[in-house]
Amino acid sequence: MAKNIGLNIHQFSNLFNLLVQKTRSTIDQTNIPVKALFSDEQIGSSFGERLTNGISNLFSEGFDNVIIVGNDAPELSSEDLLWVRNNLEKGKNVLGRDSHGGAYLIGVSKKDFCSSAFLNIDWNTPLVFGQLKSLLSSEELDRSLIDLNKRSDFERIIKRGVYLAKAFKQMLKAIFGNYKIHTNFNFTLPKSIWFQLTELRGPPSFVS
Repeated sequence: MAKNIGLNIHQFSNLFNLLVQKTRSTIDQTNIPVKALFSDEQIGSSFGERLTNGISNLFSEGFDNVIIVGNDAPELSSEDLLWVRNNLEKGKNVLGRDSHGGAYLIGVSKKDFCSSAFLNIDWNTPLVFGQLKSLLSSEELDRSLIDLNKRSDFERIIKRGVYLAKAFKQMLKAIFGNYKIHTNFNFTLPKSIWFQLTELRGPPSFVS
């Protein structure tokens, strides 16, 4: 991805940690139990296998509902997550549609989760959202968000970014070299602090 969006390794590392910390900050505002699974901790040879195995493992740990979010939709808000949790607690699955036909958020209950059906989703294609919608008979978040897959997505979110703080957009601009800024922001997020799962109740957020 770093090459595809025109960044060197150092810039990409800064970008990754910025997006991870933004996601964590959003989740922290909700008090929803959370667990992260980084790419080197995921099990499976494809995205679909890794995601499905991750969800299955969370359900085996005792959760009744799971909210899956990535770090590539920074416009996601704590209000969105609370709305998703409330719907899950009412027995309703939830999806968030991204700008490429995928899903930036999946909220699914244990009773409605079928690992074989999830494996058959055409992941990383524009078909994902429609297939998940049919599979889960889900509610839908009322706004589509930009998911960050290529440089033009970052350019769009820097220009638009109506749900983002100005400081966050300035950091994105700095990483992409639009101009230099001085900031006390700490891009380093030690893996050891991700994430303590302290209670087995409510829907956790599973960050990939």
